[in-house]
Amino acid sequence: MSGQGFYAHPPPTKAVIVFRNGDAFYPGRKFVINQRQSSTFDSFLNTVTRGITAHFGAVRNIYTPNKGHRVANLEQLVHGEIYVAAGAERLKKMDDAQRGPVHLSPLQIQPVVHSRIIVPARWKRISNESCIINVFTNGDILVPPARVLIPKHTLASWENVLAMVTERVHLRTGAVHRLCMLNGRPVRGSYELQNNHYYVAVGTERFRSLPYHLAPSKGVIHNITDVVY
Repeated sequence: MSGQGFYAHPPPTKAVIVFRNGDAFYPGRKFVINQRQSSTFDSFLNTVTRGITAHFGAVRNIYTPNKGHRVANLEQLVHGEIYVAAGAERLKKMDDAQRGPVHLSPLQIQPVVHSRIIVPARWKRISNESCIINVFTNGDILVPPARVLIPKHTLASWENVLAMVTERVHLRTGAVHRLCMLNGRPVRGSYELQNNHYYVAVGTERFRSLPYHLAPSKGVIHNITDVVY
């Protein structure tokens, strides 16, 4: 008898982005699914529970964000897709949640729909490269953008990225809670950051739509300071 049947191939490793149900400010977190870390669907739910620390407590259900289909097992999770973690409560679709406190327009929700195209490529970049971003101060176009070099190990945690930006950009409201594109669309996580692109650091306040692209460079600010003094 051939020994081929005794060695089953392990399921392929997959990575997904998981958001918290009803939390429009949560940027999403990447979870890697493999035989070592999540051998069963219950173990995956426990991993997500520890990873997203949601207000509803333990994660009991995983849903697709657009149609709200409930995921029943690991095999139904698709590599590169976005999902919503929920407890025992009903699913609050992502667009409904975001229309509340964040006041997003339908155009700003489009990256969720098209995420299957852009997310996997960003994951590959995050694991292999550092990223340099230029960050404006929300509501202040007189302050030049801060140039922030984010090491590849920091990119693995969105919370650490925001903490690093907080050290470089000083908001009146305190810590940086979000990064937004210049048009106001929130960045959902490290996988959306692009090298040498420009972003706006936002705290607990609302994003202020200003012509940030007209902000002076550091050299111009330095010259103005020399004239004043």
